[in-house]
Amino acid sequence: MAGTGPPQEFQRICTRNGLVLSESQLVLLTRFVDGLLEWNSKINLVSRRDQENIWFSHVLHSLTLLFYVEFPDGLRVLDLGTGGGFPGIPLAIARPDFELVLLDSIRKKTVAVQDLVDRLGLTGVSVCTGRAEQVHSIHPAAGTFDLVVARAVSSLRDLVRWSRPYLRVSLTPPVETSEVTRTKFTSPGLIALKGGDLEKEIAEARIKESIRFVRVIGMSFEGSIELGLEDKKAVIVKL
Repeated sequence: MAGTGPPQEFQRICTRNGLVLSESQLVLLTRFVDGLLEWNSKINLVSRRDQENIWFSHVLHSLTLLFYVEFPDGLRVLDLGTGGGFPGIPLAIARPDFELVLLDSIRKKTVAVQDLVDRLGLTGVSVCTGRAEQVHSIHPAAGTFDLVVARAVSSLRDLVRWSRPYLRVSLTPPVETSEVTRTKFTSPGLIALKGGDLEKEIAEARIKESIRFVRVIGMSFEGSIELGLEDKKAVIVKL
């Protein structure tokens, strides 16, 4: 798999969904996958059963967020529970205007992710070791982020609770019925990449965490069923 580059189907899906990646971005993604697989032989960054499908199960899944949500330039983003660098590193490659902090509680994972960031020369990305609920682990960056993004990390209620101290204060209330709000991300907010039936999870988060609104985007596209991504959703939360 090393050095072969992304499958043609990966590129085709991205392009058909409005995400046109340059040759240099595809090279960076390939180097990221190669480095990740190298590290995965030493520590468990991704499931062994996902290694053969890493372009779709992990890289494409991270990037599908850009298919459905329009982001302003220059967002300051916290990848909460980055694991092997998902979704943060693919997002950093696709959106080099973003400033990202990749946070994980497991030091051996952040060591690996820092090495990958260094190899790729991603100057707008930093890596931090600490538990999400221990805000001091990332102080003084807390309270400065436009977006917290998390992929398969915890319950939505926990994610809301953990994200709140990291996000900057918004002076403008969101308007849930606005067409602009439906398609464009207005900071600050949380986006969780999740799967399955989220009804109870969302209801609990609404009641217990006083969130202002939640929008669920079904991330379904041509080929998503065949790729095993038909159940994936992006949950946009305004706190």
